[in-house]
Amino acid sequence: SESKEIVDFYPIPESINPISYDSYEVPLPQQVFSSGTTNEIRLHKLGELRWLYVESLPSSVWPLMKNFWSQSQYEMLLEDPNLGLIESNLFETEGKESKLVMKIEHGIRQASSELFVSHLTRSDKGSWNRVSPDTNLEDTVLRSIMDFLSSNSVAGGTSLVALNLNLGQKATLKQKDDGSSYIEMKLEFARAWAAVDRALKEAIITVTDLDRKNGIFYVVFSQEEDKGFLRRMLSFDDNIKNENFKIYVNTEGSSCIVTVKSDNPNSSEFERDLLSQINQSLS
Repeated sequence: SESKEIVDFYPIPESINPISYDSYEVPLPQQVFSSGTTNEIRLHKLGELRWLYVESLPSSVWPLMKNFWSQSQYEMLLEDPNLGLIESNLFETEGKESKLVMKIEHGIRQASSELFVSHLTRSDKGSWNRVSPDTNLEDTVLRSIMDFLSSNSVAGGTSLVALNLNLGQKATLKQKDDGSSYIEMKLEFARAWAAVDRALKEAIITVTDLDRKNGIFYVVFSQEEDKGFLRRMLSFDDNIKNENFKIYVNTEGSSCIVTVKSDNPNSSEFERDLLSQINQSLS
């Protein structure tokens, strides 16, 4: 069959005003899937972009989302497990033919999913365009999905036809030939920067300053640090106490590369551990 071009209805602008994420995490019951993890669900926002973070693999989320759309007022018209796409039946909004399109992708964190919903209307010329964020149904539908997931648990359920969706992890900790480590993030800069910012907060790593234009977080670890990851690491490594570190988020092609640098030649092991902690805290 003839392949169709997939249109990205969520282009991320290069420049986004600083956003506070404290109010963006929506608390829900912890146990949603029976997979042995914490199984969080969060609603994330970045500018006009909204998505659900679900701590379960896409192959487990896929059958649940089929059930959601089958039971919803919009119902399910089309599905493509290879692409992670679900389309609703057509309906009218403000006199225009409309539809909802869901995209399920592997998330930034290992064994996680991201759910995007686009509300589209057909123009007079026949093309499908995203409805203005002020009037679209995307936020409403995402919140309905959260309610659905919080009340529908699955005991190890997974979809074999959607297993390929599990391969698209967006962040991977890698090592260069010289032994130095880095995180490759298959994201545009705006999302990568925001994700690292959120990960540092989750890992309780204090940022003393930042330079978004050049993609730098400034971090210093004092001898008085006694929180989370740092308390554990500082107790083993006197070399990095009171050291200044820079965490870089740099664009390379269609991806972003996260690295850690300091002026201390003895801090390479700590830099790897810090990157590993950031990678584990990404969401």
